[in-house]
Amino acid sequence: MSKAISLIRGKKGTSVTLTIKRGDSTFTKKLTRATIPVETVTGHLLKNNKTIGYIQVSTFSEKTASEFKAEIKSLRKQGAKSFVIDMRDNPGGLMDQALKMSSMFVKNGKTILQVQQRGQEAQVYKAGKKYDKGFKVNEKTVVLINSGSASAAEIFSAALNQSANIKLIGTKSYGKGTVQTTLPFTDKTELKMTIAKWLTPNGSWINHKGLQPTIKADYPSYAYQTAINTKKTYKQGEVSGQIKKAQVLLNALNYSVGSANGYYGDSTVAAVKKFQTDNKLTVNGNMDKETINKLEELAAEKVSDSDNALKAAISQLSGN
Repeated sequence: MSKAISLIRGKKGTSVTLTIKRGDSTFTKKLTRATIPVETVTGHLLKNNKTIGYIQVSTFSEKTASEFKAEIKSLRKQGAKSFVIDMRDNPGGLMDQALKMSSMFVKNGKTILQVQQRGQEAQVYKAGKKYDKGFKVNEKTVVLINSGSASAAEIFSAALNQSANIKLIGTKSYGKGTVQTTLPFTDKTELKMTIAKWLTPNGSWINHKGLQPTIKADYPSYAYQTAINTKKTYKQGEVSGQIKKAQVLLNALNYSVGSANGYYGDSTVAAVKKFQTDNKLTVNGNMDKETINKLEELAAEKVSDSDNALKAAISQLSGN
């Protein structure tokens, strides 16, 4: 991928021609190169509750804090009275951005982070105008975290939880409690070096431990299942891990096969035939590529409607 990107990238305003293969067809497209802004913050009002603003932060880069502030202002104008901040699968990034964003929710003078170098006293960072420029968020807020929330995402989440009493909802975070810097060399290589460890406001070091959510909530387990291999058609009498994956999805979609044990027995054949009939597929009781693709498509749709962490967040903000 890196090699392909290096061939596509170039000076703004110049053009590049791509040859693209899509399915069985191949075609070319001439594109004009331009600067692509990478937004790290997105948001909207929740469909079923227009007073709750949902904000997702994908990473912490140079403009994340300013994007975040702008999104808060925009959602306020649209009618938001409370906020869900989604830090799930956010791998972190720049510490200064986490400090700026954390300070928006924490009262001036309260600790948002501690950084400790080897053999030295911890340096304490406290909320104040230095970071938030006087911009505060006082609306009721909750933060969503999971095992993909790391580093700066954990700094932000811990600060809000411990210094602003804001609830964390989801699953245990990743647990990256180190501060790193990158040192460039003349041969264009770089050395990434750990220079300190960071501590939460109460002095905890969460490295390899993570943050525990105030309220545990997660997607159903089948949401984390890897894709089924579609290069083979699975039939009655066979046994495999791929069949077990399909059985898990069939059960999740209420096409009961009983125990998901990987054996393609009578109950699985019956469930597959019913699924094929309901979805206007060729009814043969076999799990072919078309059937598997449809099965995974419908399971993905159900997962999007089964965001239990978001549901718990809405319940907290709605007072239910």
